[in-house]
Amino acid sequence: MNKKNKSIQVFRNKVFGMATGMVLSMVFPLLAQKVGAIPKEDIAVQLSNRVVLTEELLWMDIKVWVQNEPSPSKVIYMELLDREGVPVIQDMANLNKGRSQAYLEIPPTINSDHYLLRVYTRISPFTSGSKGVFQDIITIINPEKPPTISDKPRTVTNKELENPAFTGSIENSSSDQIKLTLPTASWLSVVIRKANPTLQPEIALDFDKMYRRINSNSPLIPELYGHIIKGRVLDNTVDPEGFYYLTAHGKQFHFFISRPDSTGTCYFETGNFKHYEYVVVQASTAEREVNFILDSPFWEARPDESFDLPELIMSPKDREFLEERLLARASHQYYLAPEKVARDSIPFQFVTDFSYLLDDYNRFEDMATVIREYVPTVLVRSQNRTTIFKNFNLPFDEVFQENPLLLIDGMPVFESDDFAKFNPKNIRKMDIINRNFYIKDHSFNGLVSLSSYENDFGRFDLPAKALFIEYSGVQQNKKFRTEIGQEEKELHLPDFRNILYWSNGNEAGPELYFTPSSLKGPFIMNLQYRDSLENSWEKENYLIDLE
Repeated sequence: MNKKNKSIQVFRNKVFGMATGMVLSMVFPLLAQKVGAIPKEDIAVQLSNRVVLTEELLWMDIKVWVQNEPSPSKVIYMELLDREGVPVIQDMANLNKGRSQAYLEIPPTINSDHYLLRVYTRISPFTSGSKGVFQDIITIINPEKPPTISDKPRTVTNKELENPAFTGSIENSSSDQIKLTLPTASWLSVVIRKANPTLQPEIALDFDKMYRRINSNSPLIPELYGHIIKGRVLDNTVDPEGFYYLTAHGKQFHFFISRPDSTGTCYFETGNFKHYEYVVVQASTAEREVNFILDSPFWEARPDESFDLPELIMSPKDREFLEERLLARASHQYYLAPEKVARDSIPFQFVTDFSYLLDDYNRFEDMATVIREYVPTVLVRSQNRTTIFKNFNLPFDEVFQENPLLLIDGMPVFESDDFAKFNPKNIRKMDIINRNFYIKDHSFNGLVSLSSYENDFGRFDLPAKALFIEYSGVQQNKKFRTEIGQEEKELHLPDFRNILYWSNGNEAGPELYFTPSSLKGPFIMNLQYRDSLENSWEKENYLIDLE
Protein backbone atom coordinates (compact mmCIF):
# COMPACT_ATOMS: atom_id res chain seq x y z
CA MET A 1 0.00 0.00 0.00
CA ASN A 2 1.48 3.37 -1.04
CA LYS A 3 1.69 6.32 1.33
CA LYS A 4 -1.35 8.09 -0.13
CA ASN A 5 -3.63 5.04 0.10
CA LYS A 6 -2.38 4.33 3.59
CA SER A 7 -3.24 7.87 4.65
CA ILE A 8 -6.72 7.50 3.19
CA GLN A 9 -7.20 4.21 5.00
CA VAL A 10 -6.03 5.70 8.30
CA PHE A 11 -8.42 8.64 7.82
CA ARG A 12 -11.33 6.26 7.15
CA ASN A 13 -10.49 4.23 10.26
CA LYS A 14 -10.36 7.40 12.32
CA VAL A 15 -13.73 8.58 11.04
CA PHE A 16 -15.23 5.14 11.62
CA GLY A 17 -13.88 5.02 15.16
CA MET A 18 -15.26 8.46 15.97
CA ALA A 19 -18.66 7.70 14.45
CA THR A 20 -18.89 4.33 16.21
CA GLY A 21 -18.12 5.83 19.58
CA MET A 22 -20.49 8.75 19.14
CA VAL A 23 -23.42 6.83 17.71
CA LEU A 24 -23.20 3.57 19.64
CA SER A 25 -22.48 5.12 23.02
CA MET A 26 -26.29 5.44 23.27
CA VAL A 27 -26.11 8.98 24.59
CA PHE A 28 -28.43 11.34 22.76
CA PRO A 29 -27.49 14.99 22.38
CA LEU A 30 -29.39 17.11 24.86
CA LEU A 31 -29.76 19.95 22.42
CA ALA A 32 -32.08 17.79 20.36
CA GLN A 33 -34.67 18.18 23.10
CA LYS A 34 -34.56 21.98 22.82
CA VAL A 35 -35.30 22.17 19.12
CA GLY A 36 -38.62 23.63 18.05
CA ALA A 37 -41.52 25.01 20.04
CA ILE A 38 -42.11 23.51 23.47
CA PRO A 39 -45.41 21.58 23.32
CA LYS A 40 -48.41 22.57 25.44
CA GLU A 41 -49.70 19.32 26.86
CA ASP A 42 -53.22 18.40 27.93
CA ILE A 43 -53.35 15.65 30.60
CA ALA A 44 -56.29 13.43 31.53
CA VAL A 45 -56.32 10.58 34.06
CA GLN A 46 -58.87 7.85 34.72
CA LEU A 47 -58.58 6.53 38.30
CA SER A 48 -59.46 3.03 39.45
CA ASN A 49 -60.97 4.44 42.65
CA ARG A 50 -60.75 7.72 44.56
CA VAL A 51 -61.08 5.87 47.88
CA VAL A 52 -58.11 3.58 48.50
CA LEU A 53 -56.92 1.39 51.38
CA THR A 54 -53.30 1.12 52.44
CA GLU A 55 -51.37 -1.69 50.69
CA GLU A 56 -53.58 -1.27 47.62
CA LEU A 57 -52.57 0.16 44.26
CA LEU A 58 -54.11 3.35 42.93
CA TRP A 59 -54.32 2.59 39.22
CA MET A 60 -54.24 5.37 36.63
CA ASP A 61 -54.89 5.36 32.90
CA ILE A 62 -52.92 8.47 31.90
CA LYS A 63 -53.31 10.25 28.56
CA VAL A 64 -51.22 13.19 27.37
CA TRP A 65 -52.09 15.10 24.23
CA VAL A 66 -50.58 17.97 22.26
CA GLN A 67 -52.82 19.70 19.71
CA ASN A 68 -55.11 16.68 19.44
CA GLU A 69 -52.20 14.29 18.94
CA PRO A 70 -50.38 12.02 21.42
CA SER A 71 -47.60 13.86 23.23
CA PRO A 72 -43.98 12.97 22.40
CA SER A 73 -43.02 13.13 26.10
CA LYS A 74 -41.66 9.84 27.45
CA VAL A 75 -42.02 10.22 31.24
CA ILE A 76 -45.01 10.99 33.48
CA TYR A 77 -44.74 12.09 37.12
CA MET A 78 -47.23 11.15 39.85
CA GLU A 79 -47.36 12.24 43.48
CA LEU A 80 -49.60 12.43 46.53
CA LEU A 81 -49.37 15.50 48.78
CA ASP A 82 -50.61 15.61 52.35
CA ARG A 83 -52.64 18.48 53.83
CA GLU A 84 -49.40 20.40 54.49
CA GLY A 85 -48.44 20.19 50.81
CA VAL A 86 -45.62 17.72 51.53
CA PRO A 87 -45.18 14.84 49.02
CA VAL A 88 -45.71 11.47 50.73
CA ILE A 89 -45.56 9.30 47.58
CA GLN A 90 -43.75 10.09 44.33
CA ASP A 91 -43.13 7.91 41.31
CA MET A 92 -42.36 8.06 37.58
CA ALA A 93 -43.70 5.94 34.72
CA ASN A 94 -43.00 5.58 31.03
CA LEU A 95 -45.25 7.22 28.46
CA ASN A 96 -45.70 5.40 25.17
CA LYS A 97 -47.35 7.41 22.42
CA GLY A 98 -48.98 9.67 24.97
CA ARG A 99 -50.37 6.93 27.20
CA SER A 100 -49.46 5.04 30.36
CA GLN A 101 -51.25 2.60 32.63
CA ALA A 102 -49.41 3.42 35.84
CA TYR A 103 -50.02 3.10 39.56
CA LEU A 104 -49.06 4.38 42.99
CA GLU A 105 -48.39 1.89 45.78
CA ILE A 106 -50.07 3.03 49.01
CA PRO A 107 -47.69 2.15 51.88
CA PRO A 108 -49.00 0.60 55.12
CA THR A 109 -47.55 3.44 57.22
CA ILE A 110 -49.51 6.33 55.72
CA ASN A 111 -52.21 8.02 57.82
CA SER A 112 -55.92 7.90 57.06
CA ASP A 113 -56.71 11.22 55.43
CA HIS A 114 -57.50 13.12 52.25
CA TYR A 115 -54.57 13.70 49.88
CA LEU A 116 -53.96 15.75 46.75
CA LEU A 117 -53.00 13.73 43.66
CA ARG A 118 -50.97 15.48 40.94
CA VAL A 119 -49.97 14.03 37.56
CA TYR A 120 -47.82 15.93 35.04
CA THR A 121 -44.84 15.79 32.69
CA ARG A 122 -41.50 17.54 33.12
CA ILE A 123 -42.73 20.70 31.37
CA SER A 124 -46.54 20.65 31.50
CA PRO A 125 -47.00 22.66 34.76
CA PHE A 126 -45.07 25.55 33.20
CA THR A 127 -46.48 25.48 29.68
CA SER A 128 -50.10 24.38 30.06
CA GLY A 129 -51.31 25.58 33.45
CA SER A 130 -54.39 23.75 34.71
CA LYS A 131 -54.56 21.53 31.61
CA GLY A 132 -50.98 20.42 32.18
CA VAL A 133 -51.50 19.17 35.75
CA PHE A 134 -54.19 16.63 36.56
CA GLN A 135 -55.38 17.06 40.15
CA ASP A 136 -57.87 15.15 42.28
CA ILE A 137 -58.60 14.44 45.94
CA ILE A 138 -57.75 10.88 47.00
CA THR A 139 -59.09 9.44 50.26
CA ILE A 140 -56.80 6.89 51.91
CA ILE A 141 -58.00 4.66 54.76
CA ASN A 142 -55.47 2.91 56.96
CA PRO A 143 -57.29 0.27 59.06
CA GLU A 144 -54.36 0.31 61.49
CA LYS A 145 -54.61 4.10 61.82
CA PRO A 146 -58.34 4.79 61.51
CA PRO A 147 -59.66 8.31 61.02
CA THR A 148 -62.06 10.12 63.31
CA ILE A 149 -65.36 8.24 63.82
CA SER A 150 -68.48 10.31 64.38
CA ASP A 151 -72.15 9.44 64.89
CA LYS A 152 -73.18 12.82 63.51
CA PRO A 153 -75.39 12.31 60.43
CA ARG A 154 -73.91 13.35 57.09
CA THR A 155 -75.51 16.41 55.57
CA VAL A 156 -74.64 15.57 51.96
CA THR A 157 -76.09 12.89 49.75
CA ASN A 158 -74.12 10.20 47.97
CA LYS A 159 -73.75 11.64 44.47
CA GLU A 160 -72.48 8.36 43.08
CA LEU A 161 -75.92 6.86 43.65
CA GLU A 162 -77.47 9.76 41.75
CA ASN A 163 -75.75 8.75 38.50
CA PRO A 164 -78.12 7.60 35.74
CA ALA A 165 -78.51 3.92 35.01
CA PHE A 166 -76.48 2.60 32.09
CA THR A 167 -78.74 2.57 29.05
CA GLY A 168 -76.54 0.45 26.82
CA SER A 169 -76.86 -3.24 26.22
CA ILE A 170 -76.24 -5.48 29.27
CA GLU A 171 -76.65 -9.22 28.90
CA ASN A 172 -75.41 -12.41 30.50
CA SER A 173 -72.82 -14.25 28.47
CA SER A 174 -71.17 -17.63 28.78
CA SER A 175 -68.97 -18.63 31.74
CA ASP A 176 -70.99 -16.43 34.12
CA GLN A 177 -69.75 -13.30 32.36
CA ILE A 178 -71.67 -10.13 31.62
CA LYS A 179 -71.39 -8.39 28.27
CA LEU A 180 -71.65 -4.62 27.89
CA THR A 181 -71.89 -2.80 24.60
CA LEU A 182 -69.68 0.30 24.84
CA PRO A 183 -70.17 3.60 23.05
CA THR A 184 -67.80 4.35 20.20
CA ALA A 185 -65.15 6.82 21.35
CA SER A 186 -61.45 7.46 20.96
CA TRP A 187 -58.99 6.89 23.80
CA LEU A 188 -61.72 5.32 25.91
CA SER A 189 -60.98 4.29 29.53
CA VAL A 190 -63.37 2.09 31.50
CA VAL A 191 -63.60 1.17 35.19
CA ILE A 192 -66.39 -0.79 36.85
CA ARG A 193 -66.21 -0.70 40.65
CA LYS A 194 -68.28 -0.91 43.80
CA ALA A 195 -69.85 2.41 44.81
CA ASN A 196 -68.24 4.31 47.69
CA PRO A 197 -69.99 5.93 50.64
CA THR A 198 -69.90 9.71 50.98
CA LEU A 199 -66.34 10.15 52.21
CA GLN A 200 -64.82 12.63 49.83
CA PRO A 201 -65.01 16.39 50.30
CA GLU A 202 -66.55 18.65 47.69
CA ILE A 203 -63.62 20.93 46.90
CA ALA A 204 -63.10 23.01 43.78
CA LEU A 205 -59.46 22.67 42.73
CA ASP A 206 -58.79 26.16 41.35
CA PHE A 207 -55.35 25.86 39.76
CA ASP A 208 -54.68 29.61 39.54
CA LYS A 209 -55.57 30.21 43.19
CA MET A 210 -53.64 27.19 44.38
CA TYR A 211 -50.35 28.07 42.65
CA ARG A 212 -50.53 31.78 41.86
CA ARG A 213 -47.61 32.59 39.56
CA ILE A 214 -45.68 29.64 38.12
CA ASN A 215 -42.09 30.23 37.02
CA SER A 216 -39.28 27.90 36.08
CA ASN A 217 -35.80 28.77 37.29
CA SER A 218 -34.16 26.64 34.61
CA PRO A 219 -34.68 25.99 30.89
CA LEU A 220 -37.72 23.91 30.02
CA ILE A 221 -36.49 20.73 28.38
CA PRO A 222 -39.13 18.16 27.34
CA GLU A 223 -38.18 14.54 27.91
CA LEU A 224 -38.51 13.36 24.32
CA TYR A 225 -36.05 10.45 24.59
CA GLY A 226 -36.46 9.47 28.23
CA HIS A 227 -35.68 10.68 31.72
CA ILE A 228 -33.24 13.57 32.22
CA ILE A 229 -31.29 13.85 35.47
CA LYS A 230 -30.45 17.41 36.41
CA GLY A 231 -27.54 18.22 38.72
CA ARG A 232 -25.79 21.36 39.89
CA VAL A 233 -22.19 22.17 40.74
CA LEU A 234 -22.08 24.12 44.00
CA ASP A 235 -18.56 25.54 43.61
CA ASN A 236 -18.32 29.32 43.37
CA THR A 237 -16.26 28.94 40.21
CA VAL A 238 -17.36 26.45 37.58
CA ASP A 239 -14.71 24.86 35.37
CA PRO A 240 -16.17 24.96 31.83
CA GLU A 241 -13.76 22.24 30.72
CA GLY A 242 -14.58 19.84 33.57
CA PHE A 243 -16.81 16.81 33.19
CA TYR A 244 -19.00 14.98 35.64
CA TYR A 245 -19.58 11.25 35.42
CA LEU A 246 -22.81 9.62 36.55
CA THR A 247 -23.26 5.87 36.81
CA ALA A 248 -26.78 4.51 37.28
CA HIS A 249 -27.02 1.26 39.24
CA GLY A 250 -29.65 -1.32 40.07
CA LYS A 251 -30.22 -4.60 38.30
CA GLN A 252 -28.05 -3.19 35.53
CA PHE A 253 -25.67 -0.27 35.15
CA HIS A 254 -25.08 2.52 32.67
CA PHE A 255 -22.47 5.24 32.35
CA PHE A 256 -23.34 8.88 31.54
CA ILE A 257 -21.31 12.05 31.16
CA SER A 258 -22.14 15.78 31.22
CA ARG A 259 -20.33 19.09 31.15
CA PRO A 260 -21.75 21.91 33.32
CA ASP A 261 -23.00 25.07 31.65
CA SER A 262 -22.13 28.60 32.78
CA THR A 263 -24.50 28.31 35.76
CA GLY A 264 -23.01 25.01 36.89
CA THR A 265 -26.01 22.96 35.72
CA CYS A 266 -25.49 19.48 34.29
CA TYR A 267 -28.04 17.45 32.36
CA PHE A 268 -27.63 13.67 32.05
CA GLU A 269 -29.72 12.20 29.25
CA THR A 270 -30.50 8.70 30.55
CA GLY A 271 -32.96 7.34 27.99
CA ASN A 272 -35.04 4.43 29.31
CA PHE A 273 -34.20 4.89 32.99
CA LYS A 274 -35.98 1.82 34.38
CA HIS A 275 -33.40 -0.62 35.79
CA TYR A 276 -31.81 1.62 38.39
CA GLU A 277 -32.06 2.37 42.11
CA TYR A 278 -29.16 4.74 42.84
CA VAL A 279 -26.48 6.76 41.08
CA VAL A 280 -22.77 7.43 41.63
CA VAL A 281 -21.45 10.89 40.71
CA GLN A 282 -17.78 11.71 40.26
CA ALA A 283 -15.78 14.63 38.90
CA SER A 284 -13.47 13.99 35.94
CA THR A 285 -10.45 14.65 38.15
CA ALA A 286 -10.00 12.15 40.93
CA GLU A 287 -8.42 14.67 43.29
CA ARG A 288 -11.46 16.94 43.26
CA GLU A 289 -14.07 16.74 46.00
CA VAL A 290 -17.50 16.44 44.39
CA ASN A 291 -19.42 19.53 45.46
CA PHE A 292 -22.53 18.55 43.56
CA ILE A 293 -26.24 17.90 44.11
CA LEU A 294 -29.01 16.31 42.06
CA ASP A 295 -32.28 18.21 41.73
CA SER A 296 -35.56 16.41 42.21
CA PRO A 297 -37.31 15.89 38.86
CA PHE A 298 -40.70 16.47 40.50
CA TRP A 299 -42.54 19.78 40.39
CA GLU A 300 -41.52 21.79 43.44
CA ALA A 301 -44.57 24.09 43.65
CA ARG A 302 -46.81 23.59 46.68
CA PRO A 303 -50.47 24.63 47.02
CA ASP A 304 -51.12 28.04 48.51
CA GLU A 305 -51.72 28.22 52.26
CA SER A 306 -55.36 29.08 51.55
CA PHE A 307 -55.89 25.58 50.13
CA ASP A 308 -57.30 23.45 52.92
CA LEU A 309 -58.37 19.83 53.06
CA PRO A 310 -61.12 18.99 55.57
CA GLU A 311 -60.66 16.25 58.11
CA LEU A 312 -61.53 12.71 57.08
CA ILE A 313 -64.47 11.58 59.22
CA MET A 314 -66.11 8.17 58.96
CA SER A 315 -69.38 6.93 60.39
CA PRO A 316 -70.17 3.67 62.21
CA LYS A 317 -72.43 2.99 59.22
CA ASP A 318 -69.27 2.71 57.07
CA ARG A 319 -68.25 -0.47 58.90
CA GLU A 320 -69.81 -2.77 56.28
CA PHE A 321 -68.08 -0.83 53.50
CA LEU A 322 -64.71 -1.13 55.25
CA GLU A 323 -65.14 -4.86 55.88
CA GLU A 324 -65.94 -5.42 52.21
CA ARG A 325 -62.92 -3.38 51.16
CA LEU A 326 -60.66 -5.43 53.42
CA LEU A 327 -61.97 -8.59 51.76
CA ALA A 328 -61.49 -6.99 48.35
CA ARG A 329 -57.92 -6.01 49.21
CA ALA A 330 -57.15 -9.59 50.21
CA SER A 331 -58.67 -10.92 46.98
CA HIS A 332 -56.59 -8.56 44.84
CA GLN A 333 -53.41 -9.22 46.85
CA TYR A 334 -53.49 -13.01 47.05
CA TYR A 335 -55.64 -14.28 44.19
CA LEU A 336 -55.41 -11.48 41.64
CA ALA A 337 -52.03 -9.95 42.33
CA PRO A 338 -50.91 -7.67 39.47
CA GLU A 339 -48.68 -9.36 36.94
CA LYS A 340 -45.25 -7.80 36.56
CA VAL A 341 -44.48 -7.13 32.92
CA ALA A 342 -41.02 -8.46 32.14
CA ARG A 343 -38.47 -5.74 31.50
CA ASP A 344 -36.23 -5.99 28.49
CA SER A 345 -32.63 -5.94 29.60
CA ILE A 346 -30.50 -3.09 28.29
CA PRO A 347 -27.51 -4.32 26.27
CA PHE A 348 -24.00 -3.27 27.20
CA GLN A 349 -23.77 0.33 26.08
CA PHE A 350 -20.45 0.10 24.19
CA VAL A 351 -19.55 -1.80 21.03
CA THR A 352 -16.36 -3.53 22.14
CA ASP A 353 -13.48 -5.06 20.24
CA PHE A 354 -12.89 -7.96 22.63
CA SER A 355 -14.83 -9.56 25.49
CA TYR A 356 -13.53 -12.07 28.03
CA LEU A 357 -15.57 -14.30 30.32
CA LEU A 358 -13.16 -14.70 33.20
CA ASP A 359 -14.47 -18.14 34.16
CA ASP A 360 -13.09 -19.42 30.85
CA TYR A 361 -9.54 -18.58 31.94
CA ASN A 362 -7.21 -19.17 34.83
CA ARG A 363 -8.02 -16.95 37.77
CA PHE A 364 -5.35 -14.61 39.11
CA GLU A 365 -5.28 -12.47 42.24
CA ASP A 366 -5.02 -9.06 40.61
CA MET A 367 -6.15 -7.36 37.42
CA ALA A 368 -2.63 -6.48 36.32
CA THR A 369 -1.76 -10.16 36.07
CA VAL A 370 -5.06 -11.03 34.38
CA ILE A 371 -4.53 -8.44 31.65
CA ARG A 372 -0.85 -9.23 31.29
CA GLU A 373 -1.52 -12.96 30.87
CA TYR A 374 -4.34 -13.09 28.32
CA VAL A 375 -5.22 -9.64 26.95
CA PRO A 376 -2.64 -9.00 24.23
CA THR A 377 -4.17 -5.69 23.13
CA VAL A 378 -3.61 -3.98 26.51
CA LEU A 379 -0.10 -3.37 27.84
CA VAL A 380 0.64 -3.27 31.56
CA ARG A 381 3.49 -0.91 32.41
CA SER A 382 5.04 0.73 35.44
CA GLN A 383 5.48 4.48 35.45
CA ASN A 384 6.65 6.53 38.43
CA ARG A 385 6.07 3.51 40.68
CA THR A 386 2.47 3.29 39.48
CA THR A 387 0.95 0.61 37.30
CA ILE A 388 -0.65 2.01 34.17
CA PHE A 389 -2.45 0.49 31.20
CA LYS A 390 -1.89 1.26 27.54
CA ASN A 391 -4.41 0.05 24.98
CA PHE A 392 -3.43 -0.64 21.43
CA ASN A 393 -5.09 1.75 18.98
CA LEU A 394 -5.91 -0.83 16.32
CA PRO A 395 -7.09 1.50 13.51
CA PHE A 396 -3.78 3.39 13.66
CA ASP A 397 -1.53 0.45 14.55
CA GLU A 398 -0.08 2.29 17.52
CA VAL A 399 -0.29 2.37 21.31
CA PHE A 400 -2.07 5.00 23.39
CA GLN A 401 0.27 6.69 25.85
CA GLU A 402 -2.35 7.35 28.52
CA ASN A 403 -4.69 5.14 30.54
CA PRO A 404 -7.95 4.02 28.93
CA LEU A 405 -11.28 4.61 30.57
CA LEU A 406 -11.34 2.11 33.44
CA LEU A 407 -14.81 1.02 34.56
CA ILE A 408 -16.14 -1.41 37.17
CA ASP A 409 -19.86 -1.92 36.71
CA GLY A 410 -19.96 1.38 34.86
CA MET A 411 -18.18 3.33 37.63
CA PRO A 412 -14.99 5.11 36.54
CA VAL A 413 -11.80 4.20 38.40
CA PHE A 414 -9.26 7.02 38.17
CA GLU A 415 -6.43 5.37 40.12
CA SER A 416 -4.98 2.82 37.72
CA ASP A 417 -2.82 1.42 40.53
CA ASP A 418 -5.93 0.52 42.54
CA PHE A 419 -7.44 -1.05 39.43
CA ALA A 420 -4.26 -3.07 38.84
CA LYS A 421 -4.20 -4.44 42.41
CA PHE A 422 -7.93 -5.27 42.45
CA ASN A 423 -8.77 -8.98 42.93
CA PRO A 424 -11.29 -9.93 40.20
CA LYS A 425 -12.70 -13.01 41.96
CA ASN A 426 -16.20 -11.47 41.82
CA ILE A 427 -15.87 -10.26 38.21
CA ARG A 428 -17.78 -12.09 35.48
CA LYS A 429 -16.71 -10.33 32.28
CA MET A 430 -14.12 -7.94 30.91
CA ASP A 431 -14.70 -5.79 27.78
CA ILE A 432 -11.98 -4.06 25.79
CA ILE A 433 -12.10 -1.23 23.25
CA ASN A 434 -8.91 -0.70 21.25
CA ARG A 435 -9.66 2.56 19.54
CA ASN A 436 -10.42 6.16 20.31
CA PHE A 437 -14.12 6.51 21.22
CA TYR A 438 -16.39 9.38 22.21
CA ILE A 439 -19.21 10.04 24.62
CA LYS A 440 -20.72 13.36 23.62
CA ASP A 441 -17.67 15.53 22.87
CA HIS A 442 -15.33 13.76 25.30
CA SER A 443 -12.69 11.40 23.90
CA PHE A 444 -11.26 8.32 25.63
CA ASN A 445 -8.14 6.32 24.79
CA GLY A 446 -9.87 2.97 24.67
CA LEU A 447 -11.73 1.10 27.39
CA VAL A 448 -11.24 -1.63 29.98
CA SER A 449 -14.61 -2.41 31.57
CA LEU A 450 -15.34 -5.02 34.25
CA SER A 451 -18.80 -6.44 34.98
CA SER A 452 -19.40 -8.21 38.30
CA TYR A 453 -21.71 -11.13 39.03
CA GLU A 454 -23.93 -9.20 41.43
CA ASN A 455 -23.56 -5.69 39.98
CA ASP A 456 -21.95 -4.67 43.29
CA PHE A 457 -18.64 -3.39 41.86
CA GLY A 458 -17.08 -6.78 42.60
CA ARG A 459 -16.38 -5.62 46.18
CA PHE A 460 -14.06 -2.92 44.89
CA ASP A 461 -13.25 -0.22 47.47
CA LEU A 462 -15.52 2.63 46.45
CA PRO A 463 -13.96 6.07 45.94
CA ALA A 464 -14.18 8.31 49.00
CA LYS A 465 -14.81 11.48 46.97
CA ALA A 466 -17.74 10.11 44.98
CA LEU A 467 -21.39 10.81 45.76
CA PHE A 468 -23.77 7.88 46.22
CA ILE A 469 -27.38 9.08 45.86
CA GLU A 470 -30.61 7.08 45.97
CA TYR A 471 -32.44 7.76 42.72
CA SER A 472 -35.11 5.33 41.57
CA GLY A 473 -35.89 4.80 37.92
CA VAL A 474 -39.33 4.66 36.34
CA GLN A 475 -41.66 2.08 37.86
CA GLN A 476 -41.91 -1.44 36.55
CA ASN A 477 -44.97 -2.02 34.40
CA LYS A 478 -47.70 -4.13 35.97
CA LYS A 479 -50.84 -5.58 34.47
CA PHE A 480 -54.09 -5.27 36.41
CA ARG A 481 -55.94 -8.58 36.75
CA THR A 482 -59.72 -8.44 36.90
CA GLU A 483 -60.64 -12.06 36.17
CA ILE A 484 -60.17 -15.14 38.35
CA GLY A 485 -58.91 -18.00 36.20
CA GLN A 486 -60.78 -21.23 35.61
CA GLU A 487 -58.50 -23.20 37.94
CA GLU A 488 -59.17 -20.77 40.77
CA LYS A 489 -62.91 -20.95 40.09
CA GLU A 490 -62.82 -24.74 40.33
CA LEU A 491 -61.11 -24.42 43.71
CA HIS A 492 -63.94 -22.11 44.84
CA LEU A 493 -61.54 -19.44 45.99
CA PRO A 494 -63.17 -16.39 47.59
CA ASP A 495 -64.00 -13.66 45.10
CA PHE A 496 -64.60 -10.31 46.79
CA ARG A 497 -63.32 -8.01 44.08
CA ASN A 498 -64.52 -4.43 44.34
CA ILE A 499 -63.08 -3.52 40.91
CA LEU A 500 -64.68 -5.74 38.27
CA TYR A 501 -63.10 -4.13 35.23
CA TRP A 502 -60.17 -1.81 34.65
CA SER A 503 -58.68 -1.39 31.22
CA ASN A 504 -58.32 0.54 28.03
CA GLY A 505 -61.77 0.25 26.51
CA ASN A 506 -60.41 0.71 22.97
CA GLU A 507 -58.48 -2.55 23.39
CA ALA A 508 -61.64 -4.34 24.50
CA GLY A 509 -63.51 -3.39 21.33
CA PRO A 510 -67.20 -2.45 21.20
CA GLU A 511 -68.09 -5.31 23.56
CA LEU A 512 -66.76 -5.54 27.10
CA TYR A 513 -66.89 -8.73 29.16
CA PHE A 514 -66.49 -8.97 32.93
CA THR A 515 -67.31 -11.41 35.73
CA PRO A 516 -69.30 -10.26 38.79
CA SER A 517 -67.86 -10.92 42.24
CA SER A 518 -69.52 -12.01 45.46
CA LEU A 519 -70.01 -8.42 46.56
CA LYS A 520 -73.54 -7.08 46.28
CA GLY A 521 -74.84 -3.58 46.04
CA PRO A 522 -74.58 -0.74 43.54
CA PHE A 523 -71.68 -0.66 41.07
CA ILE A 524 -70.46 2.35 39.14
CA MET A 525 -69.10 2.44 35.59
CA ASN A 526 -66.79 5.40 34.86
CA LEU A 527 -66.08 6.21 31.20
CA GLN A 528 -63.50 8.71 30.01
CA TYR A 529 -62.80 9.51 26.36
CA ARG A 530 -61.49 12.13 23.98
CA ASP A 531 -63.93 14.40 22.16
CA SER A 532 -61.99 15.11 18.99
CA LEU A 533 -64.43 17.79 17.83
CA GLU A 534 -64.18 19.83 21.02
CA ASN A 535 -60.53 18.85 21.70
CA SER A 536 -61.47 18.02 25.28
CA TRP A 537 -61.68 15.08 27.69
CA GLU A 538 -65.16 13.95 28.64
CA LYS A 539 -66.47 11.79 31.49
CA GLU A 540 -69.65 9.76 31.88
CA ASN A 541 -70.68 7.89 35.03
CA TYR A 542 -73.41 5.25 35.22
CA LEU A 543 -75.04 2.96 37.77
CA ILE A 544 -74.95 -0.73 36.86
CA ASP A 545 -77.44 -3.12 38.45
CA LEU A 546 -75.85 -6.55 38.92
CA GLU A 547 -78.53 -8.05 41.18
